[in-house]
Amino acid sequence: MCRLMRACALLLAVLAASDAGAQEWPARFIKMIVPGSPGSAPDVMARFIADRLTQVWGQQVIVENQPGAGGNIGVAAAARAAPDGYTLLFSQATPLTLNQHLFKQIPYDVEKDFDPVTFVGDGPMLIAASPKLGVRSIKELIAKAKTSHGRLSYATPGVKDVPHLTGELLKSMTGIEMQHVSYRANTQAVTDTMTGVVDLVVDGVPALLPQVNAGNLVALGVTSERKLPGLEALPLVNETLPGFAISGWFAVLAPKGVSSTILQRVNKDVQAALEIEDLVTRMKDLGVYVDRSNTTPQHLVGYMRAQSEMFGNIVQSAKLERD
Repeated sequence: MCRLMRACALLLAVLAASDAGAQEWPARFIKMIVPGSPGSAPDVMARFIADRLTQVWGQQVIVENQPGAGGNIGVAAAARAAPDGYTLLFSQATPLTLNQHLFKQIPYDVEKDFDPVTFVGDGPMLIAASPKLGVRSIKELIAKAKTSHGRLSYATPGVKDVPHLTGELLKSMTGIEMQHVSYRANTQAVTDTMTGVVDLVVDGVPALLPQVNAGNLVALGVTSERKLPGLEALPLVNETLPGFAISGWFAVLAPKGVSSTILQRVNKDVQAALEIEDLVTRMKDLGVYVDRSNTTPQHLVGYMRAQSEMFGNIVQSAKLERD
């Protein structure tokens, strides 16, 4: 009986200490790991949010870049961090839901190693055509491809990433054939599409929009579910192909085991930051559109599972080999 009472007292003491620690948080600087290079879109967005959280929390939120292995290095580092609320992860979609289908092994399990905090926003792709191709819509592209016998090509700034898989999703949903041409830099991909070296280019909206507005590329469709604010004139792919949606989205997570009190605080304060008009505008300039309709951790869990399934199906359909 005495042993049981001592055990209960010890448990209560631990719980009380844990709760007190959560109430005192943050008592020092917070590290936000970004699995991307300095100056990349995830890095810039993380710094926007980190600056705001620093003001709100009265403690410095430091962005730490850990690029490499398609984002796996940074995500693995966050997974190994102590679950004390002093390490957060700001990540793009690829290492959270795509890499598990592209690598034979990855050093983390998103569901087992992380607690979801909040969805941040969508980074949809834009499919654009060379004016020389002579098509002005997804419908016309499909018709053209079906009579081209696999001769059409599409350019992306990389391989096995969201732009590449956007092209593969288009192929799988329509049955058309196109050749993927991977570039190291999006500038050359855009130039070669403008001049007709390749027929199409797939990339984020900001990368292609200036040439669309200049008449050097023809916008065929945006891959978001809804019209983009301020860009309502851009057609949606899903207007022709219902259900077509693919995005390089972004989210905040924490190492598994962080106090629910801290997680709720981070969720609330990140969401408050995403209501600031200047921050929303800056993110839009990067091609990321804040989604205020689904802000709960529960939504993020379901969304990541659905995204992983979608990416896995595309990888299987495209017969992409694991690294």
